[in-house]
Order: sequence, then structure tokens, then C-alpha cells
Amino acid sequence: MAIAEMSSLSLIGLGRDRDALLDVLSGTGAVQVKKTSPLEPAFSPEETATDTLARVDRCAKALEYLNSVLALAPKDVKKDGVVKDGFSVGREEFFAMGSSRAKAEEVMAWLEEQKEKENEAVRARNNLLARLGAYQNYLSVPFSFARFADTATCKTYLGTVPSDKIKLFTQEIEGVSLCVWESFGVGKEGTVVSVVAHRDALDSVQSVLSHSGFVACPYHEDKTAQEVVDDLKCEIEQKDGLIAAAHEEVWARAEDAKLLKVYEDYLLFVAEKEKCASEMMYTASAFILEGYVPTDKVDEVKQAVSAYTSAYVLETSPIPRDQFAPTLEINNKVVSNFQAVTDMYSVPAYGALDPNGVMSFFFSLFMGLIMGDLGYGLAMILGGFLLARTRRPGTGIYRLSKVFAFGGFFAVLFGALFDSWWGFPLLRTVAGEGYNDFYNAHIDAINVSASVMGITVPSILLWCLGLGVLHIAAGLLLKAIQHFRRKQILDGIFGGLVWSWGLTAMCVWVFATAKNYSWAPIAMYVTIGLIGLGVLTAGITAKGFGKITKVGGSLYGLINYVSDILSYARLYGLMLSGAQIANIFTNTLAIGLLFPKGPVGVIFGVILIVAGGVFNLAISLLGAYIHDSRLQYVEFFGKFYEGEGELFRPLGSVHKHVYIDK
Repeated sequence: MAIAEMSSLSLIGLGRDRDALLDVLSGTGAVQVKKTSPLEPAFSPEETATDTLARVDRCAKALEYLNSVLALAPKDVKKDGVVKDGFSVGREEFFAMGSSRAKAEEVMAWLEEQKEKENEAVRARNNLLARLGAYQNYLSVPFSFARFADTATCKTYLGTVPSDKIKLFTQEIEGVSLCVWESFGVGKEGTVVSVVAHRDALDSVQSVLSHSGFVACPYHEDKTAQEVVDDLKCEIEQKDGLIAAAHEEVWARAEDAKLLKVYEDYLLFVAEKEKCASEMMYTASAFILEGYVPTDKVDEVKQAVSAYTSAYVLETSPIPRDQFAPTLEINNKVVSNFQAVTDMYSVPAYGALDPNGVMSFFFSLFMGLIMGDLGYGLAMILGGFLLARTRRPGTGIYRLSKVFAFGGFFAVLFGALFDSWWGFPLLRTVAGEGYNDFYNAHIDAINVSASVMGITVPSILLWCLGLGVLHIAAGLLLKAIQHFRRKQILDGIFGGLVWSWGLTAMCVWVFATAKNYSWAPIAMYVTIGLIGLGVLTAGITAKGFGKITKVGGSLYGLINYVSDILSYARLYGLMLSGAQIANIFTNTLAIGLLFPKGPVGVIFGVILIVAGGVFNLAISLLGAYIHDSRLQYVEFFGKFYEGEGELFRPLGSVHKHVYIDK
């Protein structure tokens, strides 16, 4: 559990080898290129980073279209090559994409052509659908539109009258002479009517039509509306056939999805190399690259470069911890997942301690305590590991999924202790009175209490506060270690160890008092002595008047310690609320209310147990993660943590779809 030592790297090479050497450095997975000031442009690459990013955008859009079409494929359509993001690709296969560019570009061009063909068919289909909707308003008219033509002495109207004005239309048109009208029923936009008026009555008829909101029919074909609709439906079916045929052509090339995903990541890598090249120092025939490399990878990088060319100069030098360097956290497979929690707060500085080893234990412990249910714990373990299997290793979701899974192990332990099995008290139900008496006397989270200096509090709450004290003490211990690493011995002893031991002694004193142990006064004296020593020596390394102000500030800071310790009461509150909700769903409603109703009640009771449990699990996990993180960020990190670091990102290490298999 440490932060790797970094070395600075300077590489001088020939300009013609620049691109190949960047590939070599990327292959080591151990070099982060540092931005330097270019002297003068000595080369003009055929493709700029802008050109490459434009191709990246083309590739991404082609992939988006391909995936959208494949999502519509029926289950019996074979989709070989359609792989989820995070699939493994060999290093040689990845770099060979440079020579496979023509094939990838051909696939992209073909997909763009297919997309345009489909879009054209979709636009035509949408236009047909719009026309279809308009003609459907006149489906009730049994005559062709051409029948409603004017004559030498009469004018014919065909159109619609809004439903709210049809009564007004009827009353007024009946009062007009020299005209006849007919209704053809109610259409989509109102009542369809036709009016035939003698030319001597045109003014009166037009006045009526205007008052009643009449909308004239715009169609004049020698066909009925039904005939036109039937023709339009045939045309729509033809367009649907063209779209379906285009989809089937795409389905037949499903394997191209993998090719494009690899190609897109390769283009992103090319763009990254071009960016590095633009930020290097170079002359007409050579370039200078500067960067960072983990000290234990220096020999590997040198061997990789020398295996490619002998025309180079490479120098490395370890970077002292008091200088800037990117941060590479080195942790085992379990602890490395908790880096996602720490990095969300701030990346540890290069010269700071890596908190993940200690933090991961307390984070899992607190999460398990908050959940406090064996069934929920098993669900966290199973769900967390299954979700991680669907994600690319190293991603945020992958790591957080495993964080929840590891917290599930502690939830199982606390669930067994508190006898909560998806909200059901299994042991208390099947065991005899002996276990129930023991549970009620020593474990019950609500009724079991302890008295400290005349104050009665629930015992579990006291244990939660005790865990909080140990958590803070661990943070102060790490603070001492950090001072010792920097040869700040007095600060480490009196600013870290003394306070850590004092808080630990206080925890022992409180619990000894609650149990009425005879040696409780000894623990009290040790606590007072250590905390008093910590206050009096707060300014031991300060100068002048600062020694006094430091003591005053330390004395006032005792209030902050009280506030920090009380923050851990949230562990008890969240645990209790989750347990009570689980108990209500399982015992009160399902078993107590529904199960006695017979088979139907049992069925609905089981559904309620599962649904209520899933709901409670979800909201409890959310609360556990948020409040657990707060305890780490504020109460724990606040004692020693130094953030504002920058993550070490080797050249070519960030990919969108693939995982490079070394």
C-alpha cells in the first residue's frame, strides 16, 4: 500500500524514429509524456491531430449507427464479433490497425452510405405517413375528390367544420336558399361536409363557412380517400421493405463492430501521439521527449528503446518526494478497488501517504455495519461481483462494484450478529429461550443500553462511537508516520502518536467505565495525561509567540474532536433505520399480515418481501456509500491526508473500447 517512486525521463532520438519510439514507449505502459516548449516546427506531419480527431468522430458515428441497427436484430440473427466494451486485444493486433486502416475506412464509408440510404427511406416514409394522416380525415367520403368540382352555375365546397361549431354551421346553412349540403360524418379534424351553392348565393354561403371555421379540402384526385390511403400504405410498405433490407445488410456485417471499436481506440492513440509530438522539443533532425516513469520500470523502458534503435540518448533520475510527480498508487487486487473512493475526493500527492490500505478496511467495516443484514450482504457480494464482470477492469463502475461486494462480507458478519436475514430474525425464531435471553440482554440494538458517567445510551451506539474514535486514532497514527518519513520526529510524536494513543486510551476508559471495571480510573488518568501532553506540546516546533498560540488552538481543537466523534452516531442511525424498514416489510406486513391469509397471501407476501427488500437494499446502499464516504473524507482524511495529486497516465493507457493484453 504505497505510492510508487517516479523518475524523470529524457529521451533524445532521431526525428524519423519519433512515431515508432512513441509506439515503443506506449508498449511498455510505463511512460507518461510531459509537455515541453517546442523550439520551432521542423516537420509537417501529413495528418494533424485535427484530421485524426475528425476520423475518430466519423468512426464513432459509424459505430453508433451499426450498434443501433444491431440492437434491432432478432434473437435468431447471429451477431459474431459484437463484443462488449473492455474486450481484450493483443498489442500486435492493436498496432496492426495502422496497416488495416483501408479496411476500416471502407467499412465506415459503407456504413455511412447505408445510413444515408436508410435516412432517405425514413424521410420518404415520414412524408408518406404525414400524407396518410391528412387523407384519413376524408375516409368517410364515398366519392372521388374530382366529383366535387364546380359547374357553370354552381360552386362546390368540400371540407371540415370543427366539432364545436357544427351546430352553428347547421343553423346558418339551413337559412340560405339556393344551396344544398351534406354531412359525411366526423373525421379527425371535425365534421366532413360538402356544400353545393348557386352562384347567386355564393356570398351568403361563404359568410356561413367563414363563421363556422370551415377548412377546405385541398385534394382533387379522381380517387376516393380510401383509394389514396391504400396506395400510400403500399408505398409505406415498400419503404419499410427498403429499411428492413438495409438493416439485414448491416446485420450480415455485424463482425465489423469489433474492427471499428479497435480502430477508434487506435485513432485516439494516434491523436494522443500527435499531441505529444506537438508538445515536444525538436530540431530539424531530432527530438527531445521528457516524461515520467516508475523507477522500478526504468530498466524495462531502456531495454525496449534499445531493442528498437541504437540512435538515442536516454537519461533517468529519481524524483524526490518533495517535488512534483504524477501519482501511481500500488495496492493489491482488493485495496486497489478503493482507489476509486479516494480519487473521487482527491488524488494523493506524490510525496504523501497512500491511505487506501487503512481506509479500505474501515470503509468496508462501516458499510457492513450500516447494512447489518446477512441477506443484504449476500446480495451485495453476488451483485457486486456480477456487475464487475460486465465492466472493463479498472473503470470506476468496476471498482465501485467490488467495493460494495467487499462491504457485503462485513454485512454478512453483522447480519449474523444482529440476527437479521433479509429482515427476518431467523435465530431468534428457531432457537430456544436461552439464545433469545442472551440476545435481549447483550445484542439488541434498541433495548440494550450502557451507562457512562450517569448517561444511559444504547450499547450499539456506544460501539459505533468507539469505532469512530479508533478510526480517527488511525488517521492520527498515519499522520505520525508521514512526519517520521520526512524526519519530523517531534511533530510525529507529539502531533500524531500522542493524540492517537490519547484517543485510544479514551475509548478504553469509556468502555471500562461502562463495564464498571476496577481499572477504569487508570485508563482515565492515562487519557487525561496523553491528551494534556498533546495540548501542551502543540507548539513544540513553533517559534516565538507561535508556541503559545498553537497551545490555545490545540485546546480549542478538542471541541472539533468531540464533534468528529459524534459524527459516527450516523452509523447507528442508518443501521437502525435500514433494519426497521426490513423488519416492517418482512415481519410486520408479509409474515404478520399477508401470510395468515392463505396461499394468495403467501404469494403476495413473498413478492412484498422481495420487492421491499430490493427497495430497502437500494436506498440503504446509497445512504451507506454517501455517509461512509463522508466519514472517510472529513473525519479520517482531515487528520493527515494530502491530496491535490495528479494520476499517472502512461502514454496509450486510456482506451474507450478495448483492453490491451500485454
